[in-house]
Amino acid sequence: MKEAHISFRDWKLNADKELTAQTYLEFEHSSAESCGCDYCKNFVEQREQIFPEEVKKLFSNLGIDFKKEIEVSEFAKLENGLHYYSGWFHFKGDFEGKDCTVPLQNGGHTLELTSITENFSIGFRRDSALTPFKDTDRIVQIEFDCNIPWVLSNEPE
Repeated sequence: MKEAHISFRDWKLNADKELTAQTYLEFEHSSAESCGCDYCKNFVEQREQIFPEEVKKLFSNLGIDFKKEIEVSEFAKLENGLHYYSGWFHFKGDFEGKDCTVPLQNGGHTLELTSITENFSIGFRRDSALTPFKDTDRIVQIEFDCNIPWVLSNEPE
């Protein structure tokens, strides 16, 4: 395994790019495409514009196909009319820098993501929820959230 060493903002990422890329090749559809609800269709329709270029470049350097998110969900229509979405990707490797997981006193956790643009934030944590990787050792979960408009002709219920 030849690791890729990548600096991104305040993080240092070490990735098995080859294994990560191969894993993404092995599954055909993203979470949003597999679901097919209107919220997911709205996300897919705008995917090219959602991810900032520096994040697309990061994903490419890690071996991640940005068109194959592991999970994505719409949570709310905001007062400004945009819709709040959250989701994640995985890569095989590790990272140095801030873990976006913030433990709560009641035993759960929340996420503290870093803004990349006004409507897109990202963070890294050690988790493997719904991962397509067969070996879950050394999996990094890349969390993201974004605020996007509704572009489908039908309005959500």
